[in-house]
This record gives sequence, C-alpha cells and structure tokens, in this order.
Amino acid sequence: MKGLLLKDLYMIKKYCKLQLLFVAFILAGSLATTNIFFIFYPCLISGIIPVTLLSYDELSQWNEYSDALPYKKSQIVSVKYIIGMLAQILVFIISGVIQAVKMNIDGIFVLNNFLILMTTLLVISFLMPSITLPFMFKLGAIKGRIAYIVVIFVYFAGVGVFSAYLVDGYIKIISFSGIITIVCLAVIALYALSWKLSIAFYKKREV
Repeated sequence: MKGLLLKDLYMIKKYCKLQLLFVAFILAGSLATTNIFFIFYPCLISGIIPVTLLSYDELSQWNEYSDALPYKKSQIVSVKYIIGMLAQILVFIISGVIQAVKMNIDGIFVLNNFLILMTTLLVISFLMPSITLPFMFKLGAIKGRIAYIVVIFVYFAGVGVFSAYLVDGYIKIISFSGIITIVCLAVIALYALSWKLSIAFYKKREV
C-alpha cells in the first residue's frame, strides 16, 4: 500500500504541477476578491486529482501491469480515494483559513455564515470524486469522463443558483445551522459508499 501511495505521489509531482499551481493561484486570488469562483473552484479542482491519476494509469497501461504485482484491487482503488481525500482536506483547510481571515478583515465574520460556507466547500470537495470515481473504475477513464462532464455542468449550474444567496460575495444570514451536521455526515457517507462501489466495480472489471 505504501508503494502505491508513493507511486501516485510521484505521478502528482510529475503530471499535476500546473493543476497544483492553478489551485495555489486561485487560493491566493480569493484573498483579493469575493467572487465565488475563487472561493469554490480550488475545492473542485482538488477533487479531480484522482481522476487525473486514473487517466495516466490507463495511458501507461498500469492496470495491466499491476496484475503482476502483489497488490489487491481493493488497494489499487483505495489509494486513489486516500490521495483524493488528503488533497481535498488540505485545500479545504487552506480555503477555510483564507475565508475566515478575509471575512474578519471585511468586518463581516458571522460564525453561522462561516459554517455554512465551510459546509458548502466540504460538499464541493467530496461530491466530484464521490460521483465520478465509481464510473471511472467501472467503465475506464475515457468512458467514465462522461460523469465528470455531468458533474462540472451541475457545478456551474449550482453556482448560478447559489449566487442568489450571496451578499457582496458572502452568504446571507440563513438559519441552516441545524442541518450542517446532517449535511457533513451525508457527504462523508456518500464518499464511503462511493469507495465501496468503486472497489466492487473494479474487482468485476476486466482490464
């Protein structure tokens, strides 16, 4: 398992440099603007990293080669979810710190609003891989990208709807506090279910 993690970390270093630089640029930009693109997009991009790694795995025919190695298919799937989870949590924390600082500087920090914003970031971070990865492990990277395109479309549609609840780029005071815990637990449960489904699909798939 450690070898698989190292292999994917090396791949991130080689193939995801521009992606990571773009995330860093957007995160830095979010300090200077309240545009929701800068707030939410880094979390969305972080969820694409496992998708990128899967695409390069197929391109290099890693799937066939891995059958000759002492790794279980469940481990091959799990490492993508672990890498994705680590990337998403890191970007989620950095985004949260940046927004907390920005809201304090602007004098509009309200704990309820901040928690709603963080819940939204959590959903965006984990929704993309939760929906996309099972399709990619079942159908392969090329066919599975259909799910990726659908999620991107839903994301931008959701941004349009969500913007109606913003004032100067921040969430209006809405009494959603009671459902924040439920939403967070639901997102975690969805990610766990996606993980299980991907393992089941990949075990049945012929590569």
